[in-house]
Amino acid sequence: MSFYQAIQLGANSLKPLIKNAESKEIRNKYIAAIILRTVLNLMFCMFVIVSFGAVFGSENSIVGVVAVLALLHFRFSNLDFNVGQSALTIFGVFCIFAVVPYFASISNPILGFVINFLSIISILILTCHNVKLFNHSILVLSYLLLYGYKIDNEQVLFNRIIGLIFAGILVTSIFYIKQRKIKFENKFSNMIKDIDFNTERTKWQFKFAFVVTSSVLIGELLHIPRAMWIGIACMSIFHPDREQIEIRYKDRMKYMIIGSIIYGCIYILLPEEFRSFIGLMGGIMVGFSATYKWQVVFNAFGALAAATPILGLGGAIIFRIINNVFGALYSKGFDYITNSINKKVLMNVNEA
Repeated sequence: MSFYQAIQLGANSLKPLIKNAESKEIRNKYIAAIILRTVLNLMFCMFVIVSFGAVFGSENSIVGVVAVLALLHFRFSNLDFNVGQSALTIFGVFCIFAVVPYFASISNPILGFVINFLSIISILILTCHNVKLFNHSILVLSYLLLYGYKIDNEQVLFNRIIGLIFAGILVTSIFYIKQRKIKFENKFSNMIKDIDFNTERTKWQFKFAFVVTSSVLIGELLHIPRAMWIGIACMSIFHPDREQIEIRYKDRMKYMIIGSIIYGCIYILLPEEFRSFIGLMGGIMVGFSATYKWQVVFNAFGALAAATPILGLGGAIIFRIINNVFGALYSKGFDYITNSINKKVLMNVNEA
């Protein structure tokens, strides 16, 4: 494997290669690859986010986050159907991002739930035909971030719309350039035709959309700050593989608490002028994290760094833990109930 090929791999692929390297030279090559990959990704992310903030306003730096998430993901991923149609679909998703999360955020909680559910199930059906690609982990996360970072200024809204349209064009172009030579049997129409409640994919898509949006609804009805965190926790835990739900449900709660405590300690110990770098530190460490649990720990740094100026250190940590623990318990409970109902229905059908 060349060094260039090595830096294309994630930490979960590089760490086993480092551990099992046949020689010190090869081991050092993989270590250098994971370090360089993390640094380059971080520099790229910072450049995109800062650039979007500079052009579209600091209130819309989140648009840069959405753009960079999609750019990094869709360099290699696809939608499992015709590339040209997929490119238009991705742009369509960005058009949803541009307006729908805003209208959901200014609506009453019930109407917001309906808007969120219809939007997220549409995104899932159109982009998650092959659930193993985990396109939902990027696109639904982006939707929830845009929903959670609320705006109340028409000029900021206008800039956000323009920024997301530009981001959509950028992501779509990169996607098409990288994927244009790949041939797929499926077409856009197959995404609609393949909606079938007898398949595990469709059942999971609808359950996923409901558990995420209903959890946000509960948070909004209870006036819990950062209700989007609950939805993100549910999104992270409600995996297509039910065995992963059990693992992630436990790890999410435990390691979120650990990450929040570590963040609090670092925040207190660091001089005030260096505290703004904690989120950056978390981003670096995520790049070195090969397992879900440590990604949870270090992702907490960025989320808490954004929330601390609004909620204060104590408030940010308390609600980060509360929201994620509730999201974990809610996801697990929802999975248990729906699975039990499904088993009873199958038993009744078999008996009949």
